[in-house]
Amino acid sequence: MRVFITGATGFIGTNLLQHLKGNDIYCYSHGQNVTEAIARFTPDYIYHLAAQIYKDEEMFTSNVVLTHDILEAVKNTPIKGMIYVGSSSEYGRKTKPMKETDFLDPTTMYEATKGAASLLCQAYARTYNVPVVIARPFSVYGKHEPAHRFIPTLLRSYKFNLPIKVSPGVHDFIHVDDFCKGLKLVCENAFGIHGEIYNFGTGVMYSNEEVVQLIERLTKYTFDKELVGKMRPFDSQCWVCDNSKARSIGWKVETTLPEGLVKLLNV
Repeated sequence: MRVFITGATGFIGTNLLQHLKGNDIYCYSHGQNVTEAIARFTPDYIYHLAAQIYKDEEMFTSNVVLTHDILEAVKNTPIKGMIYVGSSSEYGRKTKPMKETDFLDPTTMYEATKGAASLLCQAYARTYNVPVVIARPFSVYGKHEPAHRFIPTLLRSYKFNLPIKVSPGVHDFIHVDDFCKGLKLVCENAFGIHGEIYNFGTGVMYSNEEVVQLIERLTKYTFDKELVGKMRPFDSQCWVCDNSKARSIGWKVETTLPEGLVKLLNV
């Protein structure tokens, strides 16, 4: 099987490569002509993970234009499936578990550009019959996660006995292996489900403080912690997944947050 991946050097991409071992894989590099790269490689499947998360001024080009160029490249190409990795952030603030049928309500450039790319994918699926599916992960964590993020920061603080500052916030944490299995499942069935959206989360919400308390229970360690800050405009009191649609096609949560933390802690 020939697999074309964008964002292969990122957190999720690095893990996905491990799940795709044994395939003929092309890793797209930033700055390449994606149309030419796809034409040369002639993939069976495309996993589009690349995105700009931090720099507002680069988000339209990275998140929307690149997605459009890939869709144009495969519009008349007989691929078996393409999966676009979106984000739960596209939904904006909700007061109940987020479903694929919820309207998009972005308040940041990241949310808006990811949502725009999702809508492009649906348009190409329905107008040109491109076998593309959208996967929206919630808060992915696990091996190779960037060091500045919340769970790696907590683990580093535990390991080196460092004080921590804990701000308000809630998340539905999904282990990266569970998400990668979901990506494979959906992508390999994309030919029959053009334009569909699938949420990937556990359906269980934890506050930042609850995650700290969970690590303390698992390790018998007490953090030197300080509660700081307040809810930001783009934060929410509710950020949790309705994963019933993904479960309906055979996907399941295999790793709970406590189990995932034990793997990372080796306790």
